[in-house]
Amino acid sequence: MIKFYKKGDTIIKDGDTDREAYIIESGEVEVLKNDIQLCILEKHSIFGEIGWLQHIPRTATVKANTDCHLYVIKPEDAPLFIEHNPKALIPILKIICTRMGEMLEKIGKAT
Repeated sequence: MIKFYKKGDTIIKDGDTDREAYIIESGEVEVLKNDIQLCILEKHSIFGEIGWLQHIPRTATVKANTDCHLYVIKPEDAPLFIEHNPKALIPILKIICTRMGEMLEKIGKAT
């Protein structure tokens, strides 16, 4: 399903328990934690994958930087999505590996 968001709309709110993942078809979003911009994502980027894959609250807020068309993947649609789009798992795995590496680096600096 494709969903439209206007510039400034909140797509995901930190702490919410919804579980959809999103792929940007057009536009740009910003990812925020405690009102600090973590990154900007553009066309073909995926976000919301942590809530999609796990039953945990959202870990950041995502807002539309521009008008956006987003492909929404509901958790119950995950098996069918993966079956029809197996290559889509590669960027998801890269994101997870990058985040794990960053966490391990922080843990190493803390010890």
